Amino acid sequence: MVNLASAKEYAVPYLAAVATNPEEKVSLRITAIDIMGDIKSPDAVDAILVTLKDSNAKIRRISAKTLGRIGDRKAVRGLEEALSDFDAEARYLAMRSLQQINDPSISDTFIKLLDDSDMRIRILAVKGLGDMKYGKAVKKLSEMTNDPNDELRLNIAIALGKIGTRDTIPALNLLLEDRNMNVRKEALYSLGSVGDPSSVPYLIKIAERDDKALRYAATIALGDIGAGDALPTLKKLLKDESIDVRLAAIRSLAKIGYPGIEKDLTALMKDESTKVRKETETALKELGKNK
Repeated sequence: MVNLASAKEYAVPYLAAVATNPEEKVSLRITAIDIMGDIKSPDAVDAILVTLKDSNAKIRRISAKTLGRIGDRKAVRGLEEALSDFDAEARYLAMRSLQQINDPSISDTFIKLLDDSDMRIRILAVKGLGDMKYGKAVKKLSEMTNDPNDELRLNIAIALGKIGTRDTIPALNLLLEDRNMNVRKEALYSLGSVGDPSSVPYLIKIAERDDKALRYAATIALGDIGAGDALPTLKKLLKDESIDVRLAAIRSLAKIGYPGIEKDLTALMKDESTKVRKETETALKELGKNK
């Protein structure tokens, strides 16, 4: 039966009949559902929505997973109903498929799921709200910045950056003080994505004193914002001990631009790092073209 995958949508009616037949072996039904996922035909959705309510948990799990692979929005309501499945794995897979389908109509459902007892579902809800750029989620996400789970806070930082509205800034500023370095780093990148000048003092503070990975992220963010107030700090970072930070400073200064930038960058043509010299050469060429 596996060869039926090459027949594409022509195989769907046969596969659907096998998948929905409770008299067939469970292993055969699972294989049929899986192949429909490979085919990715919307015509398979109705049959898989039927198997999503099957009495066998394994059938429900593969059905929930396959609907996400197909990605058709007409599966959304059935997957929402599956979020109340008593089988934890089926619930998780239904949630993951909803996140993959990314239908804005379920944004309020995702906000409710931020309080779900399953951390995996909470994380997927955060990711989904970020992918939807759902501004109404900012208040709730901001309230979750003290959650003890590092992965959740990391994804909150990323989601707030994707939403990108000005009201995300207070929460992102709080995450700059997070105990987890990766969370702080993502908060820096997100502040750069938001691009609001009010973040500049926080970014300068980190760029001047923190871990080199955070200095790098802060330097990139300052360039993304185009912060003229950060020029003294960025010029200092051209001499940073970290090659990556020096590279980031070159890129950010080139983005911002200012009188005398060519002179500051030309001094780096004697840098010990080949990467720095090449990046400097590229930046100088680009600046020359833009004159």
